Amino acid sequence: MKTLHLLLSLLLLLPISESNRELFTVNAPRRVHGTVGSAVVLPCYFTFPYASYTTFEITVIWKIGVFYTGTVLFNATNRAKGQGDFENMVHTNINDRYRLVGDPRIGNASVEIKEARLDDTSEYFCRVEVKRPALPAYMKENNLGTILKITSPPVILNMSTWVVNGTQFTLVCHVQGEPSPNIMWIDPQQSRLPMNASNTPVVRGPGRYQVVGELHDPKLGGNYTCVTTNTFGNSSQVIYFASLTEGRSVLKVIIGALVGSLLAIVLIVITLAFWWRKQGTMVFTPQRERRQPNSTNYCEVKMYHQQATPEETSTVPESPEVNGH
Repeated sequence: MKTLHLLLSLLLLLPISESNRELFTVNAPRRVHGTVGSAVVLPCYFTFPYASYTTFEITVIWKIGVFYTGTVLFNATNRAKGQGDFENMVHTNINDRYRLVGDPRIGNASVEIKEARLDDTSEYFCRVEVKRPALPAYMKENNLGTILKITSPPVILNMSTWVVNGTQFTLVCHVQGEPSPNIMWIDPQQSRLPMNASNTPVVRGPGRYQVVGELHDPKLGGNYTCVTTNTFGNSSQVIYFASLTEGRSVLKVIIGALVGSLLAIVLIVITLAFWWRKQGTMVFTPQRERRQPNSTNYCEVKMYHQQATPEETSTVPESPEVNGH
């Protein structure tokens, strides 16, 4: 029994034979689909004779763009943690958007992308490396890769009005979605305008998954509706357009109100003028300013009266004596 156990241990220390190397395979589906905002799983499965042995470490790597030299998005190593336990040591996780959802010990190297975006559409490559301490690693990568296609219902990013020379108007509807959405306009009278006609062109851009719908020279004033659809949904939004005739009407109303106000003021002034004329002329006499007496002059007059001589004072003449004779 001890001899058998020793032989097994020695076999694990020996390099992997060519026959076992041929049994090391990595497989992944060619195409995967996902939708914006949802989690997407990129499946990857591999076979290796000693994958369950604790002396082996299994590294899972996912790349994007190009086989073998593509940018590494995720890199994690599954290794023994204790008696019968394993752990995943994450070395690379771009923007923390990837998670190992498969168990490498049973040949599953699948990863999950969180909250898929339209720009996640690309080709991905799964790479698995199996190694033992102090020995070269054995690795395999699916050279065809997995093409991920992310789709999205249309979303109206914004609506606006362009003006050229003050007289030429264009309504603009900016939409994002995949596949490329269709755009249709509905006028204020609820009439559907022709799609992608000479006055309702739809052009690609400015973004990779964006289109712009235009409505040239709208004739009516009121609410115009942009309706956009693709195979995954639809969306609509309203923009108000004030026509030139409507603008002129509003201007006439404003001018009329101003003229009416001016005439009313003139009539009030004329009425008050006639009323004042009828009541007579009102004379306003300004109140004289009361001046304080000059203290110097006042003192001089007072002293003059005090120093006056008896002769200068008025006396009562004596009565003539009555002759007793």
